[in-house]
Amino acid sequence: MFSLIKQIILVILITSITLMFYIGLVCWKCKVKPGVLIKKLLPTFLIALSTSSSSAAFGTNIESCKALGIDKKLINFGVSIGQIIFMPAGAIQFFIVSLCTGQSFGTEITIVWIITSIITCTILAIATPPIPGGGLSCYTILFAQLGIPSAGIALVISIELLMDAFLTACNLAFLQTELILSAKKLNLLDEEKLRI
Repeated sequence: MFSLIKQIILVILITSITLMFYIGLVCWKCKVKPGVLIKKLLPTFLIALSTSSSSAAFGTNIESCKALGIDKKLINFGVSIGQIIFMPAGAIQFFIVSLCTGQSFGTEITIVWIITSIITCTILAIATPPIPGGGLSCYTILFAQLGIPSAGIALVISIELLMDAFLTACNLAFLQTELILSAKKLNLLDEEKLRI
């Protein structure tokens, strides 16, 4: 039980810190107030949080990106592909869960193991089906690759079910902030619209 709580706290903490870093980076590079940016990110975040579904938040995500001043050309491409393959919160969860579960089951954790875990977690985050509970299908592959006993999957199921809505919401917020930064680099960002 302690291992489960530790993993949930670590996932929430590290994902939140990383998301705050992204938001801070956008605020700094685009000279936008944090409150204004968070207010514009919030509608998509709340729909994803309440439904655990990026598909349910798709329309709101499009509208939020328009309100963020991102050009329509980038929105049409970036949101469609990003909601499917851009899942940094999923990669964070896969890594923390594999590390904690491996440690709980006595798996030898070396530098090679950590590098393998990071690479595998990144690939699996991209390959995760964008449906509620989609990450569950990836843990068998992850644990087999890292030498973690399959008995750890029972623990992981409860973590995945508890964290799915939060991670989906964070992934969409990560996507929106990344689209803002990409739009700025490509001169496809209306910075005045972003700031109001």
